[in-house]
Amino acid sequence: MDLFEPNGPPSWVQVAVERGLRLDVDELTYAVPTELHPIAVGSRVHVPLGRGGTPTAGWVVREGSTPKISPERIKYVIDVDERVTPLPKSLLELSRWVSDYYQCPMGMTLASVVPSAVKKGTGRSIKRHWSRSSRPQPDRLPPAQLRILTAVTAHDEPEPIAEAMLLEKARVKTRGPLQALERAGLVEATLIESVRGEDIPGGLDPRRPAELTDEQNKVIRSVTQTLSGGASVHVLHGVTGSGKTEVYLQLIERVLAEGKTALMLVPEIALTPQTGARLSGRFPNHRVAILHSGLHASQRHAEWQAVRSGEARVVLGARSAVFAPLREEELGLIVVDEEHEGSYKQEQSPRYHGRDLAILRGHRANCPVLLGSATPSMESWAKATSGKWALHRMRSRPAGMTLPQVEVIDLAQEQKSKIDRDLGKTLIDGLHEVTSAGHQAIVLLNRRGWASWIGCSNQTCGFTLRCDACESSMVMHRDRRLPQGGHLKCHHCLRATRLPSQCPDCGKGLIKLGLGTQRLEEVLREELSHLNTDQIVRVDSDQINGLHDLHNILGAFGRREIRVLLGTQMIAKGLDFPGVRLVGVVSADTALQLPDFRASERTFQLVSQVAGRAGRTPDGTKARVIVQSMHPDNPAVVHAAEHEWDRFAEHELAMRAAAGLPPAKRMVRIVFRDRDLDSALASANAAAQALGDSGEPIEILGPAPCPMARIDERYRIGLEMLADTPGTLGRALGRARLAGVLKAGEKVVIDVDPMTLL
Repeated sequence: MDLFEPNGPPSWVQVAVERGLRLDVDELTYAVPTELHPIAVGSRVHVPLGRGGTPTAGWVVREGSTPKISPERIKYVIDVDERVTPLPKSLLELSRWVSDYYQCPMGMTLASVVPSAVKKGTGRSIKRHWSRSSRPQPDRLPPAQLRILTAVTAHDEPEPIAEAMLLEKARVKTRGPLQALERAGLVEATLIESVRGEDIPGGLDPRRPAELTDEQNKVIRSVTQTLSGGASVHVLHGVTGSGKTEVYLQLIERVLAEGKTALMLVPEIALTPQTGARLSGRFPNHRVAILHSGLHASQRHAEWQAVRSGEARVVLGARSAVFAPLREEELGLIVVDEEHEGSYKQEQSPRYHGRDLAILRGHRANCPVLLGSATPSMESWAKATSGKWALHRMRSRPAGMTLPQVEVIDLAQEQKSKIDRDLGKTLIDGLHEVTSAGHQAIVLLNRRGWASWIGCSNQTCGFTLRCDACESSMVMHRDRRLPQGGHLKCHHCLRATRLPSQCPDCGKGLIKLGLGTQRLEEVLREELSHLNTDQIVRVDSDQINGLHDLHNILGAFGRREIRVLLGTQMIAKGLDFPGVRLVGVVSADTALQLPDFRASERTFQLVSQVAGRAGRTPDGTKARVIVQSMHPDNPAVVHAAEHEWDRFAEHELAMRAAAGLPPAKRMVRIVFRDRDLDSALASANAAAQALGDSGEPIEILGPAPCPMARIDERYRIGLEMLADTPGTLGRALGRARLAGVLKAGEKVVIDVDPMTLL
């Protein structure tokens, strides 16, 4: 093989392989054989890796320079993966930043950036299209060939005619005559690639308010002024129901009018049906692409290619849509709805935060980024109130819509007068009143399953059913087809087992405590017996089998066929249903019980967000929100009930600053995992020593066992690093890596800007 093309550039490329190499050896040099030269930067290739030359996927990240070692030792690229269109330069640069900042090898970063459906070419097809060549037509041709040639010549469209259409017009049933014309040089074939995916369910929602509020108009004018003025970040703090979505739509409309593209992120797949319908209905003449993991493979590939080709002018998606292959020179606006949501944080490597990458993309594309929320994250609120980012406020709902009345119920008191200890009388009575009047209700319980604690009824025994591989209780899931009426499942390692009929230690009966969404569904069916079975529907990850299920349920709720919608936090945000007159929060304390400094923030956000699903009727009809809590005096619960965001945020930021916690400082969390506890401790201590010796001004907390000290048969030892700047943390991590004590992978998890400390 020749390593050089005649008069061409050197045939070397730098490849980031999809394997966990050391971060200081992130790219490998390969030679390009003549038959593959040149290979475009951004191409997916297969290269030999290791002594055995195992074919391994990777990405060409740049043209290589002459290697320092002997050319004979350089291995050759095996092939180019033609199924994947080369990535644009902007996406490579974004991935490089993610790799450096979040401590993830470049190849593995790129592997997660591109959906597997795209890498596999799911739904991809290549078809022949035909055009007339310049060769003169012979005097005599067989009838079938003559009809084909006549049809090709008569085709006056700028694009070649598809083969199927050509044969149909020529009334020819086989390809033989066409192949004969090709051999004679009378017609020419063009191969055109297409990706066909199934249609994404969802209707059109073209509604537009009769009149914008003064607050909405003010925000729209202010942000519009920056659409052509370069990169900027805006925080839109608007109470629930104040019309933030309409502000987004108005701004996207202006962006499209300028011939540019808009990207909108939402935190949950559950929000894409309603938001997608709003976008498609408002912009029927523009292609709206939807990107998230809930799509079928062919759908995801088709949507991704629509963005890559520039066909889609509006892109909507969950966290991973921040990596959409957009043309950055055409990007005019990025919207991050419910920007406070923890689901924007990826919990597998690379552990990026979708909101932060959206801000980075906006900076690179020189366009504004709008972060919207009724309960902004402490990080965003601190920057907005300090003047680093622009702050916009919408403090009221449109005319006729009022914030709901929130009642905080002391569940400890109510349990004394209610048979079911987890559902108080006030909430049950409220549900009866609302449903009997023909209205709708939403009931939130952020805990799946039927019972979260199973133990022996004999108080002297003390046996509890715990996961053998984790430090957590097994959760009972109801299944009446099984002998004991259900099975046990660990929500951390996903192990499942049979539910025993009696205590395995003493033989006494078992008791099942801790209400989950499954049992809540049973309780509501018993209490609201005047409703039909299909009028009470549960929404959680156990019940929803796919996007079609979610679309169908939300559609039925919108048509008021479903009267009571109960579920986890999937239903707590973003949904807009005017028929909801009551929202019930079964337990506001689930987040407060977690050993995490963000517990109060999450509690406020959850209560405030789910409360905002009520009171959205324009006729001024009052709605109720009933919040049950074992800690009704907790500041997070009290301030959320009173809609006092400013007071809560001021108190929370002061507490964080006094403790030296984010956003006052930046944090990196490192978790060491091993089947042997001593090995995990030794690795953690060695890393803590190296980090302490880095010479950087950092504070180290730990090492110490994690709150969830064992998951999936692996002990977990954690430590946290705190510093004033991310650069300080990055340099300390870099020195520890060079010392050989931090190699991210199965045994070491490096989480930059962590969202949870469990």
